[in-house]
This record gives sequence, C-alpha cells and structure tokens, in this order.
Amino acid sequence: MSPAETVAETLKSRRNILLLNHEAPDGDCLGSTLALARALWARGQRATVGSSDGVPEMYRFLPSNDRVVTALPAGEAFDTVVFMECSVPERAGRLGAHAAGVPLVVNIDHHVSNTGYGDLVLWDVDAAAVAEVVSPIVRALHPRLDADTATCLLTALMTDTGSFHYASVTPRSFQLAAELMAAGANPAGVFSQVYENRSAASVRLLGMALSRLVLSDDGRVAWTSVTQAMLRETGAAMEESEGIVGSLRAIRGIQVALLFKEEPEGIHVSLRGMGGVRAHVIAEALGGGGHAAAAGFTVKEPLDEVIRRTLAVVRLELGAAAS
Repeated sequence: MSPAETVAETLKSRRNILLLNHEAPDGDCLGSTLALARALWARGQRATVGSSDGVPEMYRFLPSNDRVVTALPAGEAFDTVVFMECSVPERAGRLGAHAAGVPLVVNIDHHVSNTGYGDLVLWDVDAAAVAEVVSPIVRALHPRLDADTATCLLTALMTDTGSFHYASVTPRSFQLAAELMAAGANPAGVFSQVYENRSAASVRLLGMALSRLVLSDDGRVAWTSVTQAMLRETGAAMEESEGIVGSLRAIRGIQVALLFKEEPEGIHVSLRGMGGVRAHVIAEALGGGGHAAAAGFTVKEPLDEVIRRTLAVVRLELGAAAS
C-alpha cells in the first residue's frame, strides 16, 4: 500500500474530519483542500473545510468554495484534523487551535520547511504542487473523479507551477494535468478565472507597485512594496496584490524578487528565487518558510528595517548560490 493509500484508508474510517488551509490561502492550498473534502463528501463522510482568512475573491469560482468556513461551532468534536500546506500547525492561523486534543493529526505538504509533525505525514518535496500529493488520496477515496473536483485540483496545480513554467514542473505535473482534463477540467477556463479576472483597482495597485520598483546595483534583486495607503488610494484589497511578485521575477537577470506587504499584523514578505537561489533558506532565516522557488515570512518591524534585514540575508544566499 502506498503512503497516499494509507492516508486514504485511514480517513475512510474517521467520523468527523477538519481540513485546514494555511493563512492567506493560495490556489494550491484551497484547490487541494476542496478536492479532498469533495472526495470525502462523495463517500457520505462528515468533513469541514476551514480557512482562518476565508477564500480570496480570485478563487471564489472554485466548486464548493461556499462551504469553506472561517469559524467553527464551540464544542465541535473532530476526530481528525488535516493540515494542508502548513509547515507547522500555527500556519493554519486561529483555526489551528481546534486541533488541540484531536486524536489524529494528518500533515500533507510539499514545502521543504515542513517540520514533519503529526500522526500521519504525507510530505513530498519533489512535488511541484501539493495537488500532486493530494490527487492520489482523492482517487483512493473516490475513484470516479468528477469535473468539479478535477477543476479544484487543476487550479491547485496551475497556480503553484505558474501555469507549468516554473522549474519545479516535472512529467508528473503534465501527467496529472492530462488526467484532470480527461475528467472534465478546463485549463483555459481556470486560467481565465485566475489570471484574466482582475478588478480595475488591482490593476491600479499593480501599476503603483511597479512604479516603486527598486533594483540592486548588480541587477540580481528586485523589490517593491504595497502599503495600506496604496490600498486606500486604489481601492484594492491586499489579497489583490497576489501576482505582483511574479511581475518582478520576469525582469531579465533577476535571481530574487521580493514583495513587502504592510499588513495589520506586520510586514509580510513574499519572495521568489531563481538561478540557484533558495527562497526558503532566506525565509527560514527570518522566521518563515516555503520551498526553493517561492517562500514567505512576516516580521513585526517598520518597513524600512524589514527591507534592510531581508536584503542582508538575500546577499548571503546570493553568495552561497554563486559558490
């Protein structure tokens, strides 16, 4: 029995399962969690999908997204909690507290920064997206993959691979995409919903962020920031800043792209690494995590100080990548 089949067989016997997304969930996390939940629901099992930060507007086209909850009833007794893409349980945010005392903890991830916690761990750092890790579980739970579940998984796969152009993509990624298309998922439709469905405010925010672009003297690092003042001026929501860091990584010669976001809880930094630079190493040095191509962290310090500290760590990693 494969590890995925072991997880599936274990889940089949559970009576009340809580599936938790990480904070500020992306398409890979949400799509994978919803796909797993849909497989459980198809079997008639009781499962709740929780997200401390809800569902970002750009992913509200996902089938069953309306069943994602941001709060849980007091005293709800779960016998299993599944953490999706949470390197540590705390990554699930305030809803993670509901895992306390739950008999079975399942940890599903593909980030190298995962600490390996939990009773059942399905952790594959070679997977381009957590969708590649979850898909075999979904199939083992409910072999007949419907179009809506396939759409959840394809969205997860496309968003975490940059629509298949990141270096993390392998033949397995394309094989899974082919299976999902055969099941009824439409890649053109997913692409349109995710990348061609922006508000005018988000485009104004992108323009403002790009106007603040800074390049290092050697042209290997690019960074910009999004402040609360910028959100007020453009009318955009912070979740609409997703994708800005991707615009920076498109600059010729860039090895590190950074987006500094002024959030109520501190400065959140999204970073991308190219050309041998390990984004997760930079993030881990500053209290965060992720994988080699993409990572992030949050620091409660003034923006200028966070930029200064981050660039110091970036310089160290650039030196390591060159050696």
